[in-house]
Amino acid sequence: MFQKVLIPLDGSEQADRILPYVSRLARGLNIPAVVMSVVESGSSSKVDRLKVEAEGHLQQVVTQLVGKGVQAEAAVTTGRPAEEIVRMAERQGCNLIALAMQSKGAAGRGTLGSVTDKVIHASQIPTLTIPPQPGEQQPEPEAPLATIIVPLDGSPLAETALSYAEDLAQKLSAEVVLTRAVTISGAYAAAMGDVAFVDTVATEAGEAEATEYLRAIMDKLRTEGVQVSSQLLRTPPAQGIVELARQLPQSLIALTTHGRSALARWFIGSVTEAVLQNTVRPVLVIPQQYSQRYALKVADLLEQTPLFSELTQEDLKSLAEAARIRAYQAGEVIVREGDRAAGCFILLSGRVEVVKGADTARATVLATMGPGELFGEMAMIDDHPRSATVRAIDETECVALRRSDFMAELRRRPEIAVQMLPVLVRRLREAHATLTE
Repeated sequence: MFQKVLIPLDGSEQADRILPYVSRLARGLNIPAVVMSVVESGSSSKVDRLKVEAEGHLQQVVTQLVGKGVQAEAAVTTGRPAEEIVRMAERQGCNLIALAMQSKGAAGRGTLGSVTDKVIHASQIPTLTIPPQPGEQQPEPEAPLATIIVPLDGSPLAETALSYAEDLAQKLSAEVVLTRAVTISGAYAAAMGDVAFVDTVATEAGEAEATEYLRAIMDKLRTEGVQVSSQLLRTPPAQGIVELARQLPQSLIALTTHGRSALARWFIGSVTEAVLQNTVRPVLVIPQQYSQRYALKVADLLEQTPLFSELTQEDLKSLAEAARIRAYQAGEVIVREGDRAAGCFILLSGRVEVVKGADTARATVLATMGPGELFGEMAMIDDHPRSATVRAIDETECVALRRSDFMAELRRRPEIAVQMLPVLVRRLREAHATLTE
């Protein structure tokens, strides 16, 4: 899902402290990095001197990252820091920006602390912020990421963080912890001193609804092999998120900048702001605009696939919001023969091979597939075990769509099954013919 990370540095010690954390993340995700510095405008002689200093520092950083197994390059630009960081991410094709929340260095250095908020607000791609630790306590930068906390409010926008958390969890062997605040206005008002009572009946009803909501999402994630648990928040949302993260070492908070629903309206920009200002854990912020662009891209890809080509734009958009893009390395197994089927895959790039008996001495390659092709489509109808193993030949990207999400769409609009049935029957016949040759 993440393809390239931009790491803005300003020459300060605080900014450089994020390097071990980000290098481990980039290595775990197998993505390249661009380290950059921005020299603010001034006299030509001063700018030239500062650019030379910045280039020297960045080359040292590149050498350090390469030594840790991360493909890296350096870039120095001139202008206003926040604007140049956003421009550099776009120019370099980065879809993740990782930076320090605060940066205090020598006089004239350490500009990142003053621009981090501007980058978060201006960027249309996800940002990963890494705050300093209080006092002398510093994080264990080489320790593995153990937990990804995903705050939810019941809205589709808030749920867009799930695909990112799932991808990180699978690639970094981390657990996902879902959280939701119990949306009882009386309880929140009491916490703020406005009223002096809590409606017990309403509280119990709110907890039951939130528990059921989280259980449904956990079930989906477990079908993908994700280790997942949940935690209700019985405090104001930002306070509960920050406290939960404090209790979980090596954790990361993944959330969206906006997310509203008719029943739960707390998860708005102010909560994200409060979490960023008070947490001691890294925070992955996914902008609403990026989530929308991501869904449009996936909808376009689905429309180009014969199985989904007859669906309306509304149907495609609904499926796209549930789908996610996954990346696989050469030789990596995407689905394994005999495993429970959970959904289908559309190839975006790279190649895969379909193998019968992959783990035996009589392994047989049934087919090789490339961009635009679909596999696992019968898993959209039933959950029978996979009939063959599919593994990547090259570095490969796929759109993955769960059976549960697809079936939910069919229940909502059963008429689309009529449009898809001929394609499914034809592909079933082709698969049967291949297996019986």
